[in-house]
Amino acid sequence: MTAQMISPLRLVHVNKLIPGNTYLIQERRPEYQHIKFKGIFITNHYPDRPYNKTMRHFTSVIGIGNKPRSDLTLQDEYWNYYECDATVRAWTNIALREITGDSSFHI
Repeated sequence: MTAQMISPLRLVHVNKLIPGNTYLIQERRPEYQHIKFKGIFITNHYPDRPYNKTMRHFTSVIGIGNKPRSDLTLQDEYWNYYECDATVRAWTNIALREITGDSSFHI
């Protein structure tokens, strides 16, 4: 019997983002999937013209290297938003630290 890996990340549909919640943000296009952020969802900016897109606004954004950066306003066509199950992630980190012997290991 094979144990199935449970991902600590759950994809969230853009219409289900909740103001005040923290989300992990990743570029959708394969050549840019290394671009990732973490931020608190604030609000939607709805278009004032029919040809414009709805934009999502995030604050308290953390970028590459855990460095703070300015707020983000993102267009949905290029980004995925994820919730993280902290309990699963914590237990995964503990197990991988035990396996690797590296006390600073984290995912």
